[in-house]
Amino acid sequence: MWLEEKAVSTLSYFLSDAKFYIPELQLLYAKRIQQMYTLQPGYFLIDDTMKHHTKFCKWIHGVFVLFDHAFGTNMKATCLVFVYYSDGNLIKFPINFRMFHKETGTMPWQRGKAHPYKTKYALAVEILEWALEVGFPPSMVLADSWFCTGPFIKELKRLELSYIIELKPNYTVRVPCQPPKLTPKGRLSKNQYYTRSLPEVYKSISYVEKYGFTADPATGKAQKVLYHTKTKTLRLNSITGKHCVVESVDPTTQTTKYLLTDQLTWEAGKILITYSHRWVIEEFFRNAKQLTDMEGATIRSEQGVSITICLVSWIDSLLHFENYKQSTAGKLSKGSLTIPSIIRQSQYENFKAVFERLKADEDFYRKWLEVEEKNIFRFRKPRKEVELLERNQNLNPQEAA
Repeated sequence: MWLEEKAVSTLSYFLSDAKFYIPELQLLYAKRIQQMYTLQPGYFLIDDTMKHHTKFCKWIHGVFVLFDHAFGTNMKATCLVFVYYSDGNLIKFPINFRMFHKETGTMPWQRGKAHPYKTKYALAVEILEWALEVGFPPSMVLADSWFCTGPFIKELKRLELSYIIELKPNYTVRVPCQPPKLTPKGRLSKNQYYTRSLPEVYKSISYVEKYGFTADPATGKAQKVLYHTKTKTLRLNSITGKHCVVESVDPTTQTTKYLLTDQLTWEAGKILITYSHRWVIEEFFRNAKQLTDMEGATIRSEQGVSITICLVSWIDSLLHFENYKQSTAGKLSKGSLTIPSIIRQSQYENFKAVFERLKADEDFYRKWLEVEEKNIFRFRKPRKEVELLERNQNLNPQEAA
């Protein structure tokens, strides 16, 4: 507030022109996070989000015309790939992000310069490699179906990271041939399998496991079934290796979801519970857009855009750390609070401090009222009439000049 009308331009200069090196800032942030917590293997949550802008945003770095599946239409937006860490309880923070550059299409902010194109899964792998290099513990990767590709799974195996990833139903499964397949000349065929669609394979499975909430006699709530599951270990045609795939059907909406994991011995219930931790990154995206107004920033430069996203990430990590400190100190329950709850808690503490000050200091109450009273009335400037200052006649052009 003390900057008044200079606030916007000063902040813009700070974000765009201050001498910052973004990779160094991200490295310092990672080292600080590791000092704040004693980290154990948890979950690497991977997802991408659209940072939407208005139609006048063509000069903002990273903006492309992209198809948004949530709205079902093309929109001008910046696409960001995030990797987020969660221990499954109190410890939560963004690790890093990468900006996605479209392979085709030109925008005015590019100014004719080509930017390297990388797929979203390649950007995610880049962040994972960086996270392991700077000291974050190897953790299980949880991602949605947009990251379930053969090359991405191959990279996760190279990094020796376990994973649970949602699988699209259009994948095909290799089914061994019974009896063996022969060539027209009577020899064994090279490929001793045929392919079937994923839903078709699970239709032939009759064994179903139901997961949900048991009945509670104390409250009178009846048993509630959330998922009907079928589990099978199989080989997919386009993803190498053997995987455990769980088909999960919501009996209420009749929607089907497939989850793929390299944990071949896990039961369906454990896979579902583990994958549910991925929702934390969706909460992060919601808070970034609604509470910290990530989409409201209109800084144009590459540095300004990057620092803005860094600030959003750091704010989220600090708020979760505040919840962690108070929970471990016994001031709060051991359960994890949402970011809006953490903010409301801080607002309550400030509100409480003001009232305690009012009770103890009457002079403070009087001064506060005086300041507020001065700001009640704002008068317009007095209207002045325009008066004739001078009248000249028959002026030639040189005299008029």
